[in-house]
Amino acid sequence: MPRCTHGIELAGIHVHMATDVIRISKPVRNVIGALQGSDPTMRNEWVVIGGHYDHLGLGDSHSLAPSQIGQIHHGADDNASGSSGVMEVARVTATNKQTFKRSILFMTFAGEELGLLGSAYFVAHPTVPLDKTIAMLNMDMVGRLNNDRVFMGGVGTSPNFRGWLEEAAGPLNLRLDYSDSGIGGSDHMSFNEKHIPILFFFTGLHADYHRPSDTSDKINAPGAIRVLSLAYEMAERVANEPSRLQYTEVREQRPRGGNGGGGSGYGPYFGSVPDFRDDLNGVLFADVRPDSPAGKAGLKGGDLMIQFDGKEIKNLYDFTYALQTKKPGDVVAVVVQRAGQTIKVNVTLEARK
Repeated sequence: MPRCTHGIELAGIHVHMATDVIRISKPVRNVIGALQGSDPTMRNEWVVIGGHYDHLGLGDSHSLAPSQIGQIHHGADDNASGSSGVMEVARVTATNKQTFKRSILFMTFAGEELGLLGSAYFVAHPTVPLDKTIAMLNMDMVGRLNNDRVFMGGVGTSPNFRGWLEEAAGPLNLRLDYSDSGIGGSDHMSFNEKHIPILFFFTGLHADYHRPSDTSDKINAPGAIRVLSLAYEMAERVANEPSRLQYTEVREQRPRGGNGGGGSGYGPYFGSVPDFRDDLNGVLFADVRPDSPAGKAGLKGGDLMIQFDGKEIKNLYDFTYALQTKKPGDVVAVVVQRAGQTIKVNVTLEARK
């Protein structure tokens, strides 16, 4: 039988369809290790060092390579670099345990890609008192150091952090990009919601993000060691600071619709595939899924987004934070540049599936 290559309009036809939704649930676990502090008067207080260990498996709706769903999405940077970083910091800390006055809780979280499930569960069912938890340090994608740049989130959640980071980064020849916000699509957000100071270590997005091509041969191991050295020094400073760190709430428009993270933590569904270039003033779309909100609004691969809902977009971080403040059903004005022209469209955001 020949294939039909043209669509046929079925005017006046009503179709009724029923389907079953089968949910498959499996137990997953956070993995936790503890190192007792050396000072009897401070060892009942805790510093959490964490990173998530889950990824996309064979790919799913969160894959940025839809044509390659079914292939292994290795996740060497996202987030094998973070979880292995937690283990390495734990190893070095154990060899110098007498220098840590407070106790350290090392955690690798499950379910981050599905919405911070592991860290959200921990703060709801903590194994150590949250009111005795001094700070949380989160490593998510720390394996691709480029041009010595490390993105540091959560710097505004405690007044101690910026000065400590600047002192520590110099000898390591690291250039730090700061964000005060404690909100973002990773496990630190669960702790920030409990008013615990957080730091987020991140070496940046890249073209292999959420694709099968995020493989171990692309990891910058010497660079990762420098990032881990920074994390180690910050953990040591927090653990030994005589007074408890002050938590500062960063005033910002908060995401709606509950916690999110990983796959669901970047807000409602928009449908663009970013190019991940960082040399442009905006976000370049490598592709736009045709059945997505962005595709339905007429956006295309090659468009450079410069505004979202009236906010200037200079990079992917700006877009991520702007999208997090929205919910499915919101209509947002998006401005892009295309072939020398400025185009404005309205995009109706949808729920992630």
